[in-house]
Amino acid sequence: MNMPYSEESMQNLIEMIYEHLQYYKTDTIDREMFAVFMDAYRAKLRDDSGKMKEMSLYVSVGIDLDGNKKILGWWVKKGKENIGFWTEVLQDMISRGLSKVMIFVTDDFPGLDKVIKKLFPMSDHQLCVVHLKRNLRKKLSKEGYKRVSKLLREIKDSANYEEAKMLWTEVVKIVNEESTNLGKRLENKGERYIAFTKYPEEVRKYIYTTNVVESINSGIELMRQELGGYFPSEKVLEVNLFIQLSNLNDKWMRSPVPTLRTNSYRIRQLMALRYNLEEVL
Repeated sequence: MNMPYSEESMQNLIEMIYEHLQYYKTDTIDREMFAVFMDAYRAKLRDDSGKMKEMSLYVSVGIDLDGNKKILGWWVKKGKENIGFWTEVLQDMISRGLSKVMIFVTDDFPGLDKVIKKLFPMSDHQLCVVHLKRNLRKKLSKEGYKRVSKLLREIKDSANYEEAKMLWTEVVKIVNEESTNLGKRLENKGERYIAFTKYPEEVRKYIYTTNVVESINSGIELMRQELGGYFPSEKVLEVNLFIQLSNLNDKWMRSPVPTLRTNSYRIRQLMALRYNLEEVL
């Protein structure tokens, strides 16, 4: 690369970055968050013995009460994601200060809803509507998907949560016409697909999908390709990821989401009503 650094200098630089990232991963985070997004990315990782292993990378992004997006952390697990490791992820954020969250936004990972209910019983849990639409497009007829898609748009614009519940009932009826098993699953998960309608219409578009985390996954995927299709070690993965996420964090902190900043007072009111009521009871 014709860079003016010796191999020893580069190794020292990597070690310095690694020390910084270890501090970053254990640093305190805000006590209160409007929204917390979580997702898992899967890839191949070469372990200490030189063998290629499956690994899952968990990333969490938060939006605070003033509309600032922040990287809350990342966690590497050898193998696929499971309920035990999701518990570790949430426990780690709790140990670093997180205690009040209005809404979690995730994909439909098995068992994650139970972990959130146990550790954050006052929080809403929103499943990604964009991924739901992709799945329904594959599983429904063209006409069935067209009808459901129209209802999902109406849910986004619904006046309130109660109206959204009635529209979701219609979604389930249409899906039941083509697949009773899928219809039953959607009926059981309805509350988690329309949780975002409990919030002001202006902020809903920021909390009904996991796109904010998926944009990070796109960067990780590009990094994987540049490294030859896999990560040569966990340390290489973390150093590269730390540089990418640190730059992204700096960019986000310089520019809060304008709509969320404008509605920060309403968001704070909702937070106070929910958690102050809990403390009174």
